[in-house]
Amino acid sequence: MSTEQMSHATQTTAESDVTVIDPRAPRFGQSITATLLLVGVVLAEPVLIYTVAVILGLATVSRWRLDLYRLSWEYVVIPVLGRPNEPEPAAPHRFAKLLGATGAVAASLFLIAGISTGGFAIATAVGLLAGLAATTGFCLGCRMYRQVSFLRSRGVL
Repeated sequence: MSTEQMSHATQTTAESDVTVIDPRAPRFGQSITATLLLVGVVLAEPVLIYTVAVILGLATVSRWRLDLYRLSWEYVVIPVLGRPNEPEPAAPHRFAKLLGATGAVAASLFLIAGISTGGFAIATAVGLLAGLAATTGFCLGCRMYRQVSFLRSRGVL
C-alpha cells in the first residue's frame, strides 16, 4: 500500500460522514450478504443470518464507523485493486444497507422467536435482493432512496 493510499484509507476511516464511496465496494458487501443469507437459508443455519444482522446492524448503529464490509474493502481489497477513478455518492448505498439491516434483524428476531418459516422467508428476500444488486447492479434500496429524494424535492413528502 502506498503512502498516499494509506493516508487516504486512514482519512476515510476517521471520517464518519464520508459522502462518496468506491462504486465497487457495495457489490463486495452485497455479495457477502447474499452468500451468507442464502447459505443460511439453504442449510437452515440461523447463525449465518444472525451474523449478517450483527454486521449490518453494527454498521448502521455506529453511523458507518464500524462497517466491517467497508473496513475489509479498504484494508484488504483496495491494496490489490487500487482506488477507483470516480467515486459515487454514499447515501443511496447506506439507505440500502439500512434496509438490509432491518430485514436481517427482522429475520433474526423471527428465528429467535421460533417462527422459522417467517425468518427464513425474510432472509431469502433480503439475500435475493442483495444478490441481484451484486450481480446486476440493480439496487432496489438505492432506487427507493432516489425516489424518496425526488418526492421530497417536489414537496410531496
